Amino acid sequence: MKEFRSGSQILFGHLPEQTVDAGGGIWKVKRWNDPKTINAIDTSALREELIRAAYPWKEATPSQDGGFVDDLLAHRPVRVHALNREEGVYCEPFPRLFMCQRCKRLHDEAMGKCQCGATGRRGQLPFVGYHEACGAIKTPYVRKCPKHKQRAVRFPGTASAAELVFYCPECPPGTYLDRGFGASCDCALGGVLSFTVHRSGNVFKPRGISMINPPRREILARIEQAGGGERALEWMLEGMVGRRLTESAPAQNPTTIRKLLEDRGFDEATITAMLAAMPNTTDSGKRTLALDPELRADAERQAKQVALATFESRITIADLLGRSTSEELRDQYQSKYPCALERAGIERIELIDKFPVLTAQFGYTRGKPNPGDSRLRTYREKTGEYVVYGDLAQTEALLVKLDPTMVLGWLVRQGFELPESSGSREAAEAILASMGPMDRPNPLTERVIELVHSISHAFIKRAAVYAGIERSALSEVVLPTAFSFFVYAAARGDFVLGGLQALFESDLHHLLDGMVDDEHRCALDPGCEDTGAACAVCLHLGEPSCRMFNTRLSRKALAGGLGYFDVTASPN
Repeated sequence: MKEFRSGSQILFGHLPEQTVDAGGGIWKVKRWNDPKTINAIDTSALREELIRAAYPWKEATPSQDGGFVDDLLAHRPVRVHALNREEGVYCEPFPRLFMCQRCKRLHDEAMGKCQCGATGRRGQLPFVGYHEACGAIKTPYVRKCPKHKQRAVRFPGTASAAELVFYCPECPPGTYLDRGFGASCDCALGGVLSFTVHRSGNVFKPRGISMINPPRREILARIEQAGGGERALEWMLEGMVGRRLTESAPAQNPTTIRKLLEDRGFDEATITAMLAAMPNTTDSGKRTLALDPELRADAERQAKQVALATFESRITIADLLGRSTSEELRDQYQSKYPCALERAGIERIELIDKFPVLTAQFGYTRGKPNPGDSRLRTYREKTGEYVVYGDLAQTEALLVKLDPTMVLGWLVRQGFELPESSGSREAAEAILASMGPMDRPNPLTERVIELVHSISHAFIKRAAVYAGIERSALSEVVLPTAFSFFVYAAARGDFVLGGLQALFESDLHHLLDGMVDDEHRCALDPGCEDTGAACAVCLHLGEPSCRMFNTRLSRKALAGGLGYFDVTASPN
């Protein structure tokens, strides 16, 4: 039997060890047939993203990542497999517990003649047993009547596996064999199995990442040769001057230049001599930004993500103004758009119509859904290499960058002591100098992350309305050290490419004004406001749209007296 699904459906809903509904039955995915290997991957960035995503399981007590993070730090190979659309995926019937549609007797085979005389195809009992500790998934065991060697099931009218009644159809009425399932796992870790319907999120929860990845290796090589993360950070601080990173001032940091020379094959003696011959740049008027080394690595990595995303495609509001022909559009781009951006405290919004994004799944969990609360199961080859199932695509996206001067003013109103600044660069440097690394954030870092992430969700909610699509069709990439985020069309849902472009060209000012004026309201207040001011009604997004699991969100960061929009929209 063959069934057809889209590539995005398979990536998110047909992963190895996941159960699926197809062809009137229930199946378990065994493997992707002859998958294709994606080679155009920024492996160092992929490794960093995987470490970041898996770290909650590493930090758990005891550790729940199965050594995944340590293996990544030790540079164990990771391969990215894409769907082979000609070969598809292979599934097998699961669970193998079948029920006669007429009398509800249970059988081990899908076909055959039942004791009641029925010969039609049997349905499957939609319950499975899973073990959090080892990740196993089992067909539930139901014992047979010792005398008649038969068993049947009675449904109580609920979806709870514990309420099922198993009885012998030949024994006198009123007797039963068992109520609910019960069994221990046969793995070395021991413990009992948990039972529920196979489509429950507790049975299988995919764990994945989204990252900006250039479609061709030469783009990554050009950015690295131009100065990599250090030059990208300087480019961001200077306001993204030029169409792309390579049009900005060259790198001057000796550490970065040393790495470039090493990558080009120069020996140590030559490198040392070349660095010694470099002109002294300490009097050039630019000072080196003093940052925590780990934070600098985070900031350079995130700035490089922006550089990669904008390398081949970047449309600004100035571009819209330059190509507009009607007075109405010129007024919109020259007056209404800048006014709306200023009220929202946003420095720039740009359209990326060739946004290169890798969406990938590196594992799954069974049991408790919160990261670190259950065992992380990763995909591996027999050789020990890790496998990530993904899709590398070009879609459209909007880059949104907050105004650092407004972010600094908001942080001061939150009670943080920061120096005054005379411009965007000084404000950004002042904030970065007070931040801590992403994996060990200090209070100021937490507030910056919360602000950028909350505005991202508020933006996505309204973007979905103006584009006429479901929220699940949009995803985010949050870059707190760049005070920025990307909203992009995800490889799923009913999104039609061109929706974000239409929004960017026509309704951006309406979206921003609505975000500023309306975000302080929630239908579930005061309950929502009293428990974090973020819920499914106001700010939460569905997975996998939000890779931060709807944490670090708050409407209080946006409005309500001390919010960001209270600062940006204030007449003073």
